[in-house]
Amino acid sequence: MLSEREEELIGLYADEIDIITACYEMMGKLLDQNQIASRIEELKIEELYIYGGGYLGIQLYRAVEGLANILSIVDKSGGLLLTLPDLPVMDLDTWKQQYKDEWVIITPIKHYRTIYKELITFVPSDRLIFLGELQGGK
Repeated sequence: MLSEREEELIGLYADEIDIITACYEMMGKLLDQNQIASRIEELKIEELYIYGGGYLGIQLYRAVEGLANILSIVDKSGGLLLTLPDLPVMDLDTWKQQYKDEWVIITPIKHYRTIYKELITFVPSDRLIFLGELQGGK
C-alpha cells in the first residue's frame, strides 16, 4: 500500500509525462507545413507574436516563418532557451508597451492557464490562441 505522499508523487510524475508527451506531439505536428499554412490562412493571421521562448516557441517560429509576419517571440525572461541570434525576442514588459491587437500564439503547455490569465488583461480573447488550437485541436 502506498502512502498519501507516494500517491501524490506518482500523480505529479504522471502529469509531467503527459506534458512531455503533448510537447513531443505538438513539435511533430509543426513539421506538417501544409497543415500549418492551412490554419494560418483559415484564421487569417497576417501578423503575430509567439509567446514562449522554449523549444515549442522556437519551432513554431521556424514553421510559420514566411507564412505570416512574426513580429517577435515574447518571453517573460526576454530570452530564448537556445542561443539563436536571428530570432527576434523581447521581454513581457517591453512587449506590453508596443502590443497593438496582433495575434498571439501561446506555446508553453505547463503554465498555459497562468499565461492566459496574464495576457487576457491586454490581449483581446479573439487574438489569443494556444498552439494546440492553431494545430486544429484544443
